[in-house]
Amino acid sequence: MIIAAVPSRSTTRSARWLPALLAFGAVGCAAAPPAPAPDPSRTVRVKLSAGDLSSAIAAVEDYGATVGRDARYLDAVGWLARGAWMLGRPELAERYVGELFQEIPTEREGSIVPFGAAIEVESKILAAQKGEFAALEYLGQEASAARDTALRSRIWKNFNLLSLVGHAAPQIGNAEFVHAQAPMWDALKGSVVLLYFWDAGCGDCRAQSRVLGAVYEKYASRGLVLIAPTRNYGGAAQPPVPPADEKQQIERTWAEQFPGMGGVPVPIDTETMVRYGASATPTFVLVDRKGIVQMYSPTRIPQAELERQIERLL
Repeated sequence: MIIAAVPSRSTTRSARWLPALLAFGAVGCAAAPPAPAPDPSRTVRVKLSAGDLSSAIAAVEDYGATVGRDARYLDAVGWLARGAWMLGRPELAERYVGELFQEIPTEREGSIVPFGAAIEVESKILAAQKGEFAALEYLGQEASAARDTALRSRIWKNFNLLSLVGHAAPQIGNAEFVHAQAPMWDALKGSVVLLYFWDAGCGDCRAQSRVLGAVYEKYASRGLVLIAPTRNYGGAAQPPVPPADEKQQIERTWAEQFPGMGGVPVPIDTETMVRYGASATPTFVLVDRKGIVQMYSPTRIPQAELERQIERLL
């Protein structure tokens, strides 16, 4: 005789609730969407800083294979082009420049950074293969064609790295300013002038303020003239910052972050920033008593080096 098993109360309840629990599980425990792929540019920068070009290349190739050749991929290829050049692999740099120009044949919104990287590295390749004149001619043509302010500044930065030292300093626009208008170069003849190109929202600029203040305090009595050009960046903000409000922000930031330099002229002029190639801030330019540029540095400078450069001109 076979005795059928009689379900217990708990088994009966489980059977009754099981469909509902399974339905809940299907909703509440659904598979989470896959995490977004990490920014390949960050990985590339880390690998390049360690001199590991192969791993940087592999990271970008993996991203392209899994995600596609999107904007972040192109940014990363721009870093590869620069890294390959800096690490002595010009053939790879040329290959990545070619890829960038194939994907971005002309300036377009959303691809300004990798397009600028391609122009920058292409100019270095030209300088190495055909000489500086060919690179300058190329950069001049690209600067004339460019529309975006950051792109134009980047192109002029590379132009200036090849040519500005030893030539007369370009004029500084004075349409808008804080504290006082910057004197024209004719009025500055006989003075050593330090130009400090900065951005009120730039962390590196604030970090450089201690060095700038110490240098100004040390050399102002010996005739060093300091001028600190900037421009309005608020048009790119959301919502855009009106120029009058940004001017107040510039004045407030200078007073707070650069104490002891309250009378320094701060011209606010986009074309000045573009012509001096201040795509990276801070940018330093040192001009001698005859108005000739003797130092061009689109990056932060240690205090000892800045003082050494000033001492040789005073």
